[in-house]
Amino acid sequence: MEELAGYFEAVNEKKYKSIAQREGFYGSVLSKHSIKKLADTTKLVLIGLSETRNAFETNVPGNSEIVREYFYQLASINRVEIVDLGNLKSGKKVQDTYAALKHITSYFINRNIIPVFFGGTQDLTLPMVQGVFNQQSSCELVIADALVDLSNDVELHSKNYIEKLHQLYPQNLEQSVVAYQTYLTSSQQQRFLSDNSINTMRLGLIRNGWSQVEPLLRDADLLSFDLSSIRFSDCPGALSTGPNGLYAEEACQLVHLAGISDKLKAVGIFDFQPERDIHNQTAQLIAQLIWHFIQGVSQRKGDWPAKPISQYKKIYVKIEKTESDLVFYQNAQNNRYWIELPTEQENETRIVSCSEKDYKDICNNEIPERIWKSISRLLK
Repeated sequence: MEELAGYFEAVNEKKYKSIAQREGFYGSVLSKHSIKKLADTTKLVLIGLSETRNAFETNVPGNSEIVREYFYQLASINRVEIVDLGNLKSGKKVQDTYAALKHITSYFINRNIIPVFFGGTQDLTLPMVQGVFNQQSSCELVIADALVDLSNDVELHSKNYIEKLHQLYPQNLEQSVVAYQTYLTSSQQQRFLSDNSINTMRLGLIRNGWSQVEPLLRDADLLSFDLSSIRFSDCPGALSTGPNGLYAEEACQLVHLAGISDKLKAVGIFDFQPERDIHNQTAQLIAQLIWHFIQGVSQRKGDWPAKPISQYKKIYVKIEKTESDLVFYQNAQNNRYWIELPTEQENETRIVSCSEKDYKDICNNEIPERIWKSISRLLK
């Protein structure tokens, strides 16, 4: 663990001395500021980011300290031991920061510790994904954003990282974009998403379809959350935000669902611009997003892949559009469903999370778009 000590700037504990005296709140119970405090029981680490050099807007100061001030005032949650490691030092070059973030993500995933990154810009998603691939052969990424970050620019930046990720991992990375706004998405971007079987759920569908968002998050290895997915009135300190978007409570619900996922290994909350923040409203919201994510982690069900899929009820469904039965698995205790899908490898299948609605639709010979996309990816 000492190998990571040089990566971080410790938080000034004196700054939070008065907060630390409030019993039952994170300021008093959080193990903080030292890699030495990591223990076998540590489940989650907090890491502030300030890297913004590959965003279109320059000179965007990252300020994770104001987020900490509000997070330390939130009630502590039992069963999730947390260490606050302070802030990741930005490298001399942005590529140095990427390399450090990749290494840190990989390091903690290898130790079954969830890193929660906050601050910086969303291009930092790419080294986080690379860190996941250091530990496993595939990755499922869920992106929450009002915009679809695609462009033809050669150099990586915060507005084209989705395409760069697809170029790096055309087969083994599954991307999903949720809460995007159709009128901010060009026909070319829509075509790219469709042609590459990238799952999408626009803002309007989320409001009436949380049961359909949950399977995406249940399968995710990583969540990249852009604050710009939240409406301006609730989140004025986002780098790029508008009149429409998620409500604050919807954003909290989304990260809570991500926390519940037994598969999710890392999360990043990006694009905070403090000088735009009004009455520190966005800083407070980031703190509450982190809190709701932690609460989700505390409520994990121990479902697949933590538990063998063979322990669930197995259901065979015959539909007209396939030559063989489709196989579902159901956890009767919480009514979660999974579907077993074929792959290009003979006698090899893939387990994909689905909703009860997906199951019922398939029973009625209607295969949902997301399931079709999964099949098309797996059979490429």
